[in-house]
Amino acid sequence: MIFIQIAAYRDPELLPTIQDCLAKARYKRDLRFGICWQRHENDNTLDAFKRRKSFRIDKHLWHESQGLCWARSRIQKMYEGEDYIMQLDSHHRFVQDWDVKLIESMELTGSAKPIITSYAGVFNPAVPELTDQGPYKMVADRFTPSGTILFRPHIIQGWQDLNKPVRARFVSGHFFFTLGRHCEEYRYDPMLYFAGDEISLSIRSFTLGYDLFHPHRTYLWHEYTRQGRPKHWDDHVADNREKVGSLWHERDKVSKRRLRQMLREEDNGEDISGYGLGDVRTHQEYERYAGINFAMRRLHRETVAGKEPPCTYVDDQQWNSSFLHEHTVELKWTAADIDQCSDHKFVYFGIEDHQGNVLYRYDASAQSEETRGHIQRKSVTFSASTKPAKLIIWPVSHSRGWLNKIVHHL
Repeated sequence: MIFIQIAAYRDPELLPTIQDCLAKARYKRDLRFGICWQRHENDNTLDAFKRRKSFRIDKHLWHESQGLCWARSRIQKMYEGEDYIMQLDSHHRFVQDWDVKLIESMELTGSAKPIITSYAGVFNPAVPELTDQGPYKMVADRFTPSGTILFRPHIIQGWQDLNKPVRARFVSGHFFFTLGRHCEEYRYDPMLYFAGDEISLSIRSFTLGYDLFHPHRTYLWHEYTRQGRPKHWDDHVADNREKVGSLWHERDKVSKRRLRQMLREEDNGEDISGYGLGDVRTHQEYERYAGINFAMRRLHRETVAGKEPPCTYVDDQQWNSSFLHEHTVELKWTAADIDQCSDHKFVYFGIEDHQGNVLYRYDASAQSEETRGHIQRKSVTFSASTKPAKLIIWPVSHSRGWLNKIVHHL
């Protein structure tokens, strides 16, 4: 049996996701769904499923919702001892026989407690065809000012020649597949809001003794744009305070304090009892495996490069010298650098080292302050292993494509 956990917030893709999940499974009768359905008043999407024994539905009006991890915590309580669990968002598509293929992938790892996880492939609900560019791995990009880590999807190079999953540092919140017991061993902190869910999943699962893997094939697809569906932070704002109580940013502030306490980035007194690390592996073992220094908010070179873990080092001195350094750079440009057309698509801002390696990139939209000429300087902070040397400004036009590249030496 597979327990499928879906947290859905006012999502028109919920029903197509369920339908495709059922249609593409080889053993449909072995699927059990746990859904926290955060709905609009007139939404009856799941009425057709509410009498099915294979569906456990926790129904709430949108203004009762307290955030993503609150919803996932509620879903965990619906677990009834199924052999496997799969956590999803409510906007996915699936490969044929996904259920069999994921169980086979777990067996290929050779681990007693594997988690198969990744950022799923990309799909557009308006386009029926699913394209497979290759499976993704999760790569750490940088720490955010609040102490969370920003991840990027990178295609696994040479995936066509792989015959089993590869080791991973991180767990994706929108797709992981593992043993059912994870639902009992890993308790979702309902006070986590949204940001930080994935690094929490990663370190806590690792310290509970789970081994992390990215699949070597694409088994499902995810709709990333969030277009056409309201987000929790769109609704839980000051205009709706009478209905929602706490606003999204108030929940988020508390959430990130709790996350920083759990990651040991700071000791702020937050009580995270029941939602801390496991006792099979330690906090330091995860740092050494993943290439992270949480207290200093630094990432190992191999971590940012996306090399397969664990990180390599000989001794503590080499370990400490392998982390990226944080740089704060004041960028300056002129109006003439930007004003090369009247139909901007975006303006590329890039920082490179002396060898031309891109250390930082920011694409300013056509409506941004930079593109409209309202600002001509910007301070940015990023991590890199080499010294920043050049600022690249490169406008892109809808009609003419990439225009003149402007280079300023830093």
